[in-house]
Amino acid sequence: MKASHALSLFATCTRMGFKHIVADKITMFGSYLVYAALMLLYAGVIRLIPDADLAPYGYTHNQMIWYIGTAEFIVFCGTEWWFKELQNDVTSEQIHLSLLRPVSSAFLRVSIWFGEAIARTLFLIPFYLLIMTVLADGYMPSLTEFAGVFSSIPLAAMMMACGAYMVGGSCLWFVQAEPAYWIWQKCIFLLGAMMWPMAFYPDWAQAFMWMTPFPGILANGSNWVLDLGGWVHVLGFVHQALWAIAFLFLLRRFDRKVLRYIQESGA
Repeated sequence: MKASHALSLFATCTRMGFKHIVADKITMFGSYLVYAALMLLYAGVIRLIPDADLAPYGYTHNQMIWYIGTAEFIVFCGTEWWFKELQNDVTSEQIHLSLLRPVSSAFLRVSIWFGEAIARTLFLIPFYLLIMTVLADGYMPSLTEFAGVFSSIPLAAMMMACGAYMVGGSCLWFVQAEPAYWIWQKCIFLLGAMMWPMAFYPDWAQAFMWMTPFPGILANGSNWVLDLGGWVHVLGFVHQALWAIAFLFLLRRFDRKVLRYIQESGA
């Protein structure tokens, strides 16, 4: 497939995903409520941390609230049920239609999910800024920091979409994709440093985390609301970009394995 045709198809599928979220207003309203409830809880917990425990790391309570709120915001830009869509296709045997398409099923599905993620991001941004400003007592990161957060989301969304496809497709070999999803989700939360910045982890744990893609999904974007050096963000972007490329490569190989398995087993 030519690059121009691939880009055109990607744009078309992205628009389809975007329009799907626009039409699904009830789900977006539910996301607002869940996000607000989580952040009210997290902000209350953060306020209970003594100042002396945060001082060694140079963070304030307001920065910590913004960090966790931003990490949750990035998580909410994706969805919990992407992998279920592919698993349902497998169990209903709709996946067999992939053999008849001239274009990769993984390419189409991930492109649609990417469009959904972008739509969810745009719809959640005003609510995210409002509730975080209220919970953080008016403290506001700079425009540059916000630009860094929002510019990191497309790469994070691409990694989440590719990961969701591979997790969902794992049901061909493991009957159900849920166990793989639980591992994937917990790795994002733990190794992606959702609850606490990476500075809170031991040095050996930080080194291990940087060897995985998960900081590129959450930590790199969330780090922008902390007072970190410019090189931290530069290296974070390089890490994120390299892993996004790696995910696309892995997705392509995984899609071939799925099609080969279906052709050979008739599953």
